[in-house]
Amino acid sequence: MNHHEQELRVRVTHRGHCSVLEVGGHLDFITAPTLADHIDTLWEPGAGLRLVLELSQLTFYDSTALGVLAHTLQRVQATATSRLLLVGLPGGLRHLLERTGLLAHFELRDSIEQAVADLLST
Repeated sequence: MNHHEQELRVRVTHRGHCSVLEVGGHLDFITAPTLADHIDTLWEPGAGLRLVLELSQLTFYDSTALGVLAHTLQRVQATATSRLLLVGLPGGLRHLLERTGLLAHFELRDSIEQAVADLLST
């Protein structure tokens, strides 16, 4: 496996007051800080964050991915006007979230368009 295949790719777009992060590649203990930095950059103190994480292009993830998702969820839940929607959750990651009891705390959508529409309507 070459180095390029082990990278994390994050594409950030904004739709209205929503931020969409399309995440692909490897999400592990080496690359997790990159995703956390992208999320931190979007966070405005005192303001709500409407965030869509599209994860269908992840090719590898480990338990660190759970940590990043759980930490992001905690931050969202601490701000009344913030929301986090997950799209394209890979089966294995969904299974890990189920086994840890975390899945019930996330809002899942079938597409970026559906997630953005839901966030823009609230």
